Parts: sequence; structure tokens; C-alpha cells
Amino acid sequence: MKKYITLVLLFMAVAGWSQTAAGQGAAQPQTAPQAAAPAGALTPGQAPQTSPQATAAPGVEFALTEQKMPTQGVFAAPQEVVFSFAYTPDYHIVLDETSLPKDFGFTAKQGESNSPGTYTFTLTALPFTLKEAHFTPLTFLLQNQEGKTVARLQTDEATWNISNAQTFKKKDLKEIRDPRAPWNWLLWVAVFLGLALVAALIIWLVLRRKNKAMHIALPQDNRPCDVIALSKLDALVQSGLWERKAYKTFYLTLTDILREYLLKRFGLDTSADTSLEMLRRLKNSHQELITPLLPQLRQFLSSSDLVKFARAVPPEQYRNRDVQTVREVVQKTLPPKPEAR
Repeated sequence: MKKYITLVLLFMAVAGWSQTAAGQGAAQPQTAPQAAAPAGALTPGQAPQTSPQATAAPGVEFALTEQKMPTQGVFAAPQEVVFSFAYTPDYHIVLDETSLPKDFGFTAKQGESNSPGTYTFTLTALPFTLKEAHFTPLTFLLQNQEGKTVARLQTDEATWNISNAQTFKKKDLKEIRDPRAPWNWLLWVAVFLGLALVAALIIWLVLRRKNKAMHIALPQDNRPCDVIALSKLDALVQSGLWERKAYKTFYLTLTDILREYLLKRFGLDTSADTSLEMLRRLKNSHQELITPLLPQLRQFLSSSDLVKFARAVPPEQYRNRDVQTVREVVQKTLPPKPEAR
């Protein structure tokens, strides 16, 4: 009886162990080994890595195909730097000049399209630092016809070894001609103005002395103002100006005689007045002797303006009438005679 019980227990133990092993195999299925991905290949879900030197819109090609740059140079000596590009046609390449290296000066910048899709850009660079000059990366832009940037590219950085400029220290070298300091044109202008000022001062002093001598030499006319005016009228008529057709000079002298008389007789300074201003001044002077003569004076001044400014040629009877008008002004406004003591 014990044998049968032992066999049953042993059978149940073996059956339980088989079920446990089967359950563990289903929970952990074995997978087939995978081959290692090649270097640089993208795994699923990984973003593609682009070169840090160039960024472009989808479907646009922009690449630096060649860069010719020296590694040595002489201080301030020009050398050419050449960049070659490949790009999508119908676009154009522009240099971002803010990226130009600070250690260099540039005398020429020239771009040339060799064929559709290829472009060469040449720079003439002058190093302005000694020992080492850093040619920092340049930035080139690819733009469409509207000027919008669709791609951007940076060149490689380079370091130049710069040596001193060659100088001549030979003592037997001589100048072709003697050194002369150039005259500045401003100096010439200053010299000319100074000479002109001195000449003007000399002329002014000579004329002043001459006028002073004439003023001293000329005798003063102490005759009454009416006598002076009438004598000048007679001298004007007999001067021959009218016969020589100097009508403008004749009427200018005739007007001056009237102005001088009005100044000496009534103290009315009309030397700077126009004809209209003179009539207004005479009318406002409240001189009872002049008021009746205003219509005749208006007619005379009108004729005088036509001759002086319009070059009119008056007939002789107009001349006689105007001379008579000035004569009547003098005769009808005679100053009172001094009382006998």
C-alpha cells in the first residue's frame, strides 16, 4: 500500500515541475539576434545630422567645393583668396560682409559665375597683424530673386604666418629729387586773401587822404541855397548834355539839384527816397509854400522816372517844362531875407 502512495506522490511532483517550466518559456520568448548597424547609419526615430558649416532649405544645394588660401604672407602685402561653390541654379550667392576677418583689409571683392550651378568668389586680402593673422570663417548666403536667404554656408578657418614688410636700409640709395613739402591749397587761399586785404587797406588809405585833401582844397559855397540851385540849373542847361543825347544824366542832375535845395531850405533829406516817397514826404511836411507845387512836382518826377528807368526820350518841350518846374519850386519858396539892423 505504501508503494502505491509513494508512486502517486512522485507522479504529481513531476507533473507540477513540467507546467512551471512551460510557463516561464512563454513569458520570456527568445528573439533572433540582429546585425550591428554600420557606423554613421541612422536608427529609427533618430534625426539626421547635418554639417555645422552649411544649412539649406529642403531641395536646395549649396556647398563649398574648393578653398584656395595661403598660409603665409607679408605684412600689408595683398594676396588672393579664392572660394568655389556648387549651388542650385536660379539663385545667387552673396557674401555677408559682417563676417570679414578683423585681422585683414580688403581691396577687392569679385564674384563670377562659371556655369549654371558653379560660382567662384575672389578676395584680395592684406594682413595687418604680425606673426599670426586669423582668417576667421566667412559667411556666404544663397538668395532667391526676391533677396530672401534660402541657404547659409561658412568657410573653413585658417591661420596665416605673417612676416615683416621688406625695408631698404642701404646707405647708397638716394632720392630721385630733393624732398619738398607740398603746398596746401588752403595756404594759397589764405595768402591770397591776406594780400587782397592789405591791398584794400592801402587803397582805402590813399582814397581817404585824397578825399581829405580835396575837402580841404575845395572852397565852401556860402551863398544862399536858392542862389546855388538857380546857378546849377543854368549850368545844367548850358552843359550840352541834352545836345549829346545824355538824357538820363541830364534828369539825374536835375533831380539832384531839387533834392539838395529841399535839404538846405526845409531840412528834408530825400536823397534815398523814390519819387513816390519824396512826394509823400513833401505832402506830410506841412510846408504851405510847397503844397501848391505838388501837382507840378508829380508831373516832373513821373517824366524823370520814365527817362531814368524806362530809357524814354522826351521831347525838348518836356525838358523845358521840367527845368521850369524846378526853377519855380526854388523861386516860390525863397527863404526869408534877414531883417536889416
